[in-house]
Amino acid sequence: MARRLIRALCLACAVGLLLACEEVSSQDGDSEAPQTDADGFEAVITGSYEGAVSGNGVLRLLPDAGFENQGYWFLADGQGVRAHGVTFVLPRTVGPGRHTLESPSALDIGTVPSVRVDRDMGDSTVSSDRNASGFLDLTAFPDDERNVRGADVTGTFVFETENRAGDTIQVEGQFSFRAD
Repeated sequence: MARRLIRALCLACAVGLLLACEEVSSQDGDSEAPQTDADGFEAVITGSYEGAVSGNGVLRLLPDAGFENQGYWFLADGQGVRAHGVTFVLPRTVGPGRHTLESPSALDIGTVPSVRVDRDMGDSTVSSDRNASGFLDLTAFPDDERNVRGADVTGTFVFETENRAGDTIQVEGQFSFRAD
C-alpha cells in the first residue's frame, strides 16, 4: 500500500511538471503539410464560472506512468500556466470512438478516460475533476504509439465536473491538430 501511495505522489508530481513545462513548437515552415479541418483545441466553460479554452493541442504518451507502469496518454489544450485548461488522461489502449469520462481514484488514473479543468487564479490553480460525467468522441487518434509525430488528433467533448468546493461547470469543445 505504501508503494502505491508513493507512486500516486510521483504521478501527481509528473503530471504537474508536464503541465508546467513550456510548450516547444516546431516551426519548420513546411507549407506542404496537409491541414486538418480545424486548428488547435477550443472549449467553452459555463456554470459556476465562465471561460474559454484555446490552445494548439498537445498529445503525449507517458509510457511508464500509472501504478502498474501501464502508461497512458496525456491530451490537453496546451502546456504551462494558462487562464483555463482542459486535460484528458486516457488509457494507453484508447482509440477512435466514444469514451465515457470518469473521475477515477488515484489508483486508477490512466486506466479509464478522465478529465480535469484548471483555472489560473493568479497565485494558485483551482482544479475541477470531481464527479465528472460526459463523453469524449475521438474521430482520429494515433494507431501506433511508436509513430505519433504528425498523426491527426481530432475529436469533440462535452462533460460536467466539480471543483473541491462542489461548484459545477459544464465544458463543451473540440480539437483538431497534428501531434508533434
